[in-house]
Amino acid sequence: MPSPTVVTTVPPIATTRLSGILDKWVNCGKGWKPKWFVLQDGVLSYYKINHGLDKNMVSKEIDKGCRVIGSCSPHHRKPLGELHLKVSSIRESRSDARRFSIYTGTNRLHLRANNQEDQKEWMEALKTAKQMFPRMSNRELINTMSTEITVSTELLRARLLKEGVNEEIVQDAEKIMMSEFSDMQSQLAVLRKKLRILIDRACKY
Repeated sequence: MPSPTVVTTVPPIATTRLSGILDKWVNCGKGWKPKWFVLQDGVLSYYKINHGLDKNMVSKEIDKGCRVIGSCSPHHRKPLGELHLKVSSIRESRSDARRFSIYTGTNRLHLRANNQEDQKEWMEALKTAKQMFPRMSNRELINTMSTEITVSTELLRARLLKEGVNEEIVQDAEKIMMSEFSDMQSQLAVLRKKLRILIDRACKY
């Protein structure tokens, strides 16, 4: 008897592009400022609101399947900032039912919805998206970074010889390819080292 098939249902809220206006706390001098937020693929992006843009942009976004919370407003295409939920923690405010905060380890965003209903909807969407993109532990991340990449020139050699290319030229092509790959490996090693330093610093706080 064949084993039963397990079907995993992905919550629609986790796969839907979500957007809407939230107030973002700037500082004591500027206070709360409205921004246009977009949640997609575990990333929360926010944009400056430009009231002079065509309102039809929002309608087009809705037509693409974007679910909008609260009122609508268009935005610039380039985000002011992005938060990856898999490395963030989300907390509701104890003093204001409309507010919540997102902490990335190096930065904290204080956000405020238009009303309590919108806040609950945002919280549900953010928490669901975070579960869909769980955080990788520092040890797992470092182990992944330490994996060496290997490359072979066998397919290149076979292809060139099949086309009747001279053996000396084939060897030159292999040397060029391996030299380029060696440079790439060196660049990756530098990036891994920088990332380890950032991880070590983050773990201290």
